[in-house]
This record gives sequence, structure tokens and C-alpha cells, in this order.
Amino acid sequence: MKFIAFGFWILLVAPLTVHAQCAPGIPGAGNAGCIPPSAPNSPYNNHAGDYPIPGNAPAPKWRDSWGAVAMDDGTGAAGVAVNEESKSSASKIAMNQCSMNGSPHCRVIISYYNQCVAVAQQDGGGFIIAAGRAEQADADQYAMSQCAEHGKCAIVYHACSYAVRVP
Repeated sequence: MKFIAFGFWILLVAPLTVHAQCAPGIPGAGNAGCIPPSAPNSPYNNHAGDYPIPGNAPAPKWRDSWGAVAMDDGTGAAGVAVNEESKSSASKIAMNQCSMNGSPHCRVIISYYNQCVAVAQQDGGGFIIAAGRAEQADADQYAMSQCAEHGKCAIVYHACSYAVRVP
């Protein structure tokens, strides 16, 4: 009878002494899978050591891109510049092109940067308007709508000078 009583006592106490443990050096609290602390998916990994922390990429750098349109209202001569590094450079190039066509009275009618330009002119060489917008279609549409108040018009020039990403 003592043997049977001792057997029941062992069966009752034995489960109380058995429990799962992680291997030495691996924390068990909050780490049900016993994942080593150095593993990337471990709750104890502070991302130091062999596993690089992904950082934010540096912000891209951009250079403004300028354009200009110069015209002589008397002769109809014109000059243009696109994708220049400065307003003065774009204006100078447009003025030089216009005056090379033999026009002494050229003037810059629009300078723009990081956008598009459209020049609309009334049929027969009358009214001229230039408009700059972010997208070419928007610049064309706006120039035409403003010119149309003076009669039938057409787009005579359009171009874009968008910002340029620099390394």
C-alpha cells in the first residue's frame, strides 16, 4: 500500500517540477520561441552588431532649370532658351537669338523655371501672350484661353524646363 501511495504522490508532484526553459544565454520572458537575441526577429534584438538598421535615403538634390522667350513685336523675330542654369543665362540666350534675326527691339516676354511655357498668337500676327504652368497642356490651354479674348489664336511655341536631379 505504501508503494501505491508513493506512486500517486510522484504522479501528483512530477508535473509541478517540469517546465520548458530556453537554452543558456537565451532569455525566456516574452520570448516563447526561445529565439536567440542576435536574430533579427528576436524581441531582445536592439539591431546593433551584424544587422544594419535600414536608414532613410538622403533626400535628392535638384537644380532649377530656366527658360525664356524673347520677341520683337515690330518684326516678329523671336529667340528662346530652355534648360539653363539661371534666369540671366536663359534671358541672355533668348535675347541673343532674337537679335541675331536682325531685330533691334527684342525684349524678354517671359522667363520661367521648373515648368512649361506656351506662347499663343492671334491669327495674322496680332496679339501675343505667354503663359507658364506646371504641365505643358495646362500652359497651352491657359495661353489659348487668354488669347482667344482677342480673336482666333494658335500656339506658336511651347517648351518645358523641368528641375534636374543632380548626383
